[in-house]
This record gives sequence, C-alpha cells and structure tokens, in this order.
Amino acid sequence: MSKLTDNIDKARAASRERLEMAKEKAGEGTGLAIEKMSESKQRAAALLSDGKAKAAEGVAATKQIAKTAAHKSEETITKSPLAVVAGGLALGALVGALLPKSKAETKYVGGAGKKINETAKKAYGAAKDAGREQIDNLGLSKDSVQDQIKDLLGKAAEAAKSAAEAATEAVKSEKSGK
Repeated sequence: MSKLTDNIDKARAASRERLEMAKEKAGEGTGLAIEKMSESKQRAAALLSDGKAKAAEGVAATKQIAKTAAHKSEETITKSPLAVVAGGLALGALVGALLPKSKAETKYVGGAGKKINETAKKAYGAAKDAGREQIDNLGLSKDSVQDQIKDLLGKAAEAAKSAAEAATEAVKSEKSGK
C-alpha cells in the first residue's frame, strides 16, 4: 500500500502544482484585462470630453446664427409688414391647395363640405376684396407690394446666405484650431 500512497501523494502534489500555475496565469490575465479596461475607460472619457466640447461649440454657434436670423427677420417684418402678410397668405393658400381630401373627410363631411367650401371661397373673396381696398386706401400699388415681397425674399435669401457662411467659417475655424 505504500506504493499506492506514494502515487496518490505524487498525484496530489502534481495537481497542486498545476493548480498554482493555473492561478498564476489567471492572475496575470486578469491584471492585463484590468489594465486594458482602464486604458479603454480613459480613452472613452477623453473622447466624451472632446465630443461635449465640440457639441457646446456647435450649440453656441447655432444660437448665434439663430439670433442673427431672428433679428434680421424682425427687422424685415418691421419694415415690410404687408409683404409678410401677403407671403403668409400665399403660403397658406399653397398648402391648402396641395392637401388632398381624405376618405374620412369625404365620408363624414360629405355635402356639408361643399357648403363649407363655398363659404370659404366667399370668405376668401371678401378678404381679398377687403385687402385690395385696404391697399388702395394706403396708396399702395401692385408694383410697390411686389417690390416689398421681392425685397423680403431677397433679405431672406441674404439671411440664409450669411447663416451658411457663418456656419462654414465656424467649421473652418474649428478645423484650423486643432
């Protein structure tokens, strides 16, 4: 039995030795994994910080562009209110003309829709006549109103152009600043 006992002791010793080596290797792997995880965390934090800074700069630039556009719009509305009203009416009429009738509208409104449509046409005609009368009372001609609309559209185009230029400059300065 002593031979059997010796073999069992040898097997135990070999198992312990293998277990210790496995523990050692696992510890090394864990340490390496923790180190890599820490490096990744640091890189992610740096990227997040850079992203936040760039986003804040973009928000600031966008706010400034919006303020400038709002100021220019306010200035245009103050200088040419009739042109703005005319543009709004034209836009509303265009949107209304482009919207298709829905099945539900036809089903539920049906004949009443025709009456509403006729009433709306009459109201539109009356508003149009009243608007023309008001324009005539103000001494405005068709040409002067058209000129105001053209002026408004020109200013809107200038505002869009300057906003685009400002955005381009902001991007260029951002790139050159790095």
